[in-house]
Amino acid sequence: MSKSLIAFAIDTKECAVVRLKTLGENGYTLCGYKTLPFGFDDLASGKGKQLLKKLDNHLKEWPEEELALCIRPNSYYPLPACFPANASSEQYREFCKIEARYFLSQPDTYACDWTGYGDDKSWPHENKMLFFYDAEPGRRAAEHFSANHRVVFSGTPQLPLLHLSKFTKEAQAILELENNYLLLTIARDGRIEKATCREVKNRKELQHVTIQELADNPICRETEIQVTGTMAGRSMIRLIQKESQLTVKPLSLPPSIPINNPDRFSITSAAAIKAISTALMALDEKQ
Repeated sequence: MSKSLIAFAIDTKECAVVRLKTLGENGYTLCGYKTLPFGFDDLASGKGKQLLKKLDNHLKEWPEEELALCIRPNSYYPLPACFPANASSEQYREFCKIEARYFLSQPDTYACDWTGYGDDKSWPHENKMLFFYDAEPGRRAAEHFSANHRVVFSGTPQLPLLHLSKFTKEAQAILELENNYLLLTIARDGRIEKATCREVKNRKELQHVTIQELADNPICRETEIQVTGTMAGRSMIRLIQKESQLTVKPLSLPPSIPINNPDRFSITSAAAIKAISTALMALDEKQ
């Protein structure tokens, strides 16, 4: 029996909504796709409630269908940790709350995404990477949509993008460039091998730190570097490629993902790719 759900990705300046349906045992069909010219910055403004209601108009076609939601936060606060193996999701949430009390000055205002990290040789414990972020935007959006849809996931793009590494044989390197930070994640088969987050003050510092981080990670010479974020324009990508002598390209979906109608929609925006990866992750977790 096929399953389907809706996924929203709210990026910095753009939103994307998709509807993805399973096809057979391993395939997918993209049944709906729409991008909208407003994003996180707009939702955080005084127009937030109005824009959320506007998003509702794009869900009327699929009443009461389950929904997965990912929102790019203002910043990330990553923290490696070691937790008892085989803990439940509820136990992990409690562990993250404990870590937040030691790590953050206002821990109750943050949410956390967590995932496997590094080579897991610490049995009977597991290495985890925690991504702390401001909880309020996601909480507000999830509460709004939950009035008509069951929200099966609400978090940042980190876990959905990490899920894409399950569809590639080589390491997946994603570089996120924003006005105030850069985040480099290197993953393989759904597990983060390395994550580096650096705060920056301006574009010049962003350029310098980016080139330095890529040079310090030998794996970047063995795989393509996918770039996304507000500062990931064509000129920035050309500059990084020239200075690093690496293969650099915009964020994209792995060609190995078995979507049976990839030519029906022109999937070019980062928000759309994040929405599809969110849908893939949510559907795969339901299998």
